[in-house]
Amino acid sequence: MKRLLPFALALFAATMFFTACGDDDSSSFVEPEKESSSSEILSSGDGTSDGNGDKSSSSVSSSTTNSSSSAKSSSSTGDKNSGGESNPASSSVKSSSSEEGGGDDLDGTSSSSELEDLSCSPEEEGQVLEFTLTGKKYICKNGLLTEIASSSSAVPTSSYFDMTEQFNEKVSYGEFTDPRDGQKYRTVSLYDKVYDITYTIFAENLNYGEMISGGTLQGDSTKYCYDDDPWYCENGWGGLYTWSNAMGFPAICDSVSISDEACSQKFIYPSGQIEPANYVQHQGMCPENWHVMNGNEWAYISESSSRSVAYYMGSKVAGFGSNNYGLSILPAGYWIDYGNEHNKFDEIKVQSQFWMPQQADTDLKAYMTSVSRKNFSRNFPVSKKYGNSIRCVKNY
Repeated sequence: MKRLLPFALALFAATMFFTACGDDDSSSFVEPEKESSSSEILSSGDGTSDGNGDKSSSSVSSSTTNSSSSAKSSSSTGDKNSGGESNPASSSVKSSSSEEGGGDDLDGTSSSSELEDLSCSPEEEGQVLEFTLTGKKYICKNGLLTEIASSSSAVPTSSYFDMTEQFNEKVSYGEFTDPRDGQKYRTVSLYDKVYDITYTIFAENLNYGEMISGGTLQGDSTKYCYDDDPWYCENGWGGLYTWSNAMGFPAICDSVSISDEACSQKFIYPSGQIEPANYVQHQGMCPENWHVMNGNEWAYISESSSRSVAYYMGSKVAGFGSNNYGLSILPAGYWIDYGNEHNKFDEIKVQSQFWMPQQADTDLKAYMTSVSRKNFSRNFPVSKKYGNSIRCVKNY
């Protein structure tokens, strides 16, 4: 019996060895494909473009924060300062690793990695944080991280668009570099025969400012990105701004009239105009020597289109139009503010809403222009707390 014991043990060890070395029936993970979207009148640009439509990309910097090798770094959302360097405050990447509690490696060492807890600091409030080990993105809200994928949206965060047809390459585009952050925008020039004016307009939505989460109080140089996802801001869809922020006014102006003492702002109207509110050239969030597109300029765009505005002015991305004139309007959606827990990003792929420098009759609303596939609405009043897009026009 004693002689059989070593033989039995050896047989058991051999069995375990072959079991461990057997074939493993594993499967591979396939990333979901990005969503793909399904020009006789030409415009003259005010400059030249290489036609590549390059976008700024995110950059990551890292630093060691403590003895447990917990690394924390910042990733920009495409914003740069005037010196061309990435803005590290726009979003963050968090990860941590530990050598404790791991299994033995072949060389006799042990290692493992673990995520930090889901708390965040007051300085990170409103920022996008990504855990590098899982690739999941979170928004810092009230000291806790909320996974972005759980936010309300008509389009899942992981479902993006083919942007190769954002512009009409038969149109001669100009190019403007915003001196505030170095971001480049294509421009298109459209001639108004009635007023003998050439409008030079951004062919992209404005994307200036640091991203904060939807519903967070906007201040100077901040913006929302659709679905709290910087991809939209970085890839042509642009930022979404409350009215006061779009106009460069204090946030209190979203809750009171601009004539109220608490707001105390005003527009400078051109003299001699029948409808001065439609003609004001107000810089707002736009760069110097540019202004937020006004009602008269939107009216010209509408009258120039014998069919719908989206048909001649809309980008082919998401099937929004033919883009004959090259204005490349995207159905960028908006942030809708109900004043309760049902606030959300909505209507992407359906319509775009653009702020105008006009306050409505009620103190809590301002006018905007809405563009959908079949409808165009100018001077439509909505809550100033909505997050809408901005198009900038060069002063003339």
